[in-house]
Amino acid sequence: MNKRYYVIALMLCLILLISACKKSGAASTGAPRTPFIGGTSGITLNFEKDSPPPEVTDDESFSFNAIVRLKNDGEFKVEKQNIKLNLVGFDPNDFGIPTFDSVKELQPQDDLDSKKKDAEGNIVEGTTTFASFPKGNDFFRPRKFSGNTEFTFRADVCYHYKTEANTKVCVLRDMINVRDKSVCKSTGSRTIYSSSAPVQVSNFRQTVIGKDKLSFSFDVALSGNVEIFWDKQEQKPNNFDSGCPRDPRTRRERDNNVGIEITEIPVDPIFSNLKCGGLDGGHKGVVKLVNRKRTITCTVDLVTDRLDLEKTVGINVFYNVLDNKETKVLVKHLATTS
Repeated sequence: MNKRYYVIALMLCLILLISACKKSGAASTGAPRTPFIGGTSGITLNFEKDSPPPEVTDDESFSFNAIVRLKNDGEFKVEKQNIKLNLVGFDPNDFGIPTFDSVKELQPQDDLDSKKKDAEGNIVEGTTTFASFPKGNDFFRPRKFSGNTEFTFRADVCYHYKTEANTKVCVLRDMINVRDKSVCKSTGSRTIYSSSAPVQVSNFRQTVIGKDKLSFSFDVALSGNVEIFWDKQEQKPNNFDSGCPRDPRTRRERDNNVGIEITEIPVDPIFSNLKCGGLDGGHKGVVKLVNRKRTITCTVDLVTDRLDLEKTVGINVFYNVLDNKETKVLVKHLATTS
């Protein structure tokens, strides 16, 4: 092989090496640039197959459990003491269970870790766990009926959840006379990221209301076919005590309530005098969603000695979720022979 072919072969090797290095570099910088996976899921629930079975007989020899599978498809960890299940839709006595205690306020077997995204952007699925009715080692055994009878088995689950969101506000040395090449825009929409949860934070907007004062607003909205509750007096964000009330009056008072807390700004020396409409505590409080949505508007003062920059704003939303899943069980009557 002459010298010319050696040169061509060497150049081809160099090209392949450079290409491989570029691909390797791309992989090393492929880490996610967004903080959350996103979505509108929280805890999902389903009955395990044939638990309960779709059909049983009333000869008192047929026994079964109702097993609920729960999975955390959202981005907030739920400890098992902060989730309770009730099995409703039928009289337990019709299935050999003398009291309601065996089908109410059941906790799952495990804590439900959240869905996560690792440093490279790979999604780690949340925990799947189970809850079995009736409590203990007992079983459902249908009594005798006069004919085929269908029953509803509905699992009601109440659990505490939290939405985390963050964005950045634009802070300029002069908020009014903005230079063409400023690091950010002092007015307009800002990108906001919200964790996967039934309640979402979106539509963050910033406006200027003075040389050293700005205003921002955001929307809090409920997604999905679930109900949410929060006690107007609840001041402990991670407390499940208020639960999902059944009393009609209490339900009306707490229905569609969420606790909201603004983070970062209250402790940052660049900001002062944060006030948000509807939040009695200035940066935190409880508000009621109207038609599943609420807009929060805040104002904040800026320190006079500052540079052009972007500052992170965190928004946490707390609430209890009520969801359900139901199935039908047909009890077939076996006629007795005389």
